[in-house]
Amino acid sequence: MTQFVADVGLRIRLMRLARGMTQKDLAERADISRLTLMSIEAGSLGSRFADVARLLWAMDDVSLQTALATAAQDPAYQDAVRGNLPRFKSRRKDFA
Repeated sequence: MTQFVADVGLRIRLMRLARGMTQKDLAERADISRLTLMSIEAGSLGSRFADVARLLWAMDDVSLQTALATAAQDPAYQDAVRGNLPRFKSRRKDFA
């Protein structure tokens, strides 16, 4: 998990730099603080998903948009949308 978060932070940093944006520019565009952006780029585990999503959308990250669109093709996702899944998963173990 730690490596994944660090990789996401690095990707955001590299995407920002490739677009010629400063931290201030991107933070303002994503409507988050510069300190929050710095924390995300550093790979902080305390980062909120919503803030990461704001950054990716602010940079118009096509891969994120594609990943979300592709999720609609996942059979488990389709079952959930059709309402074929239980509202919650029981923690109780069934013993036969």
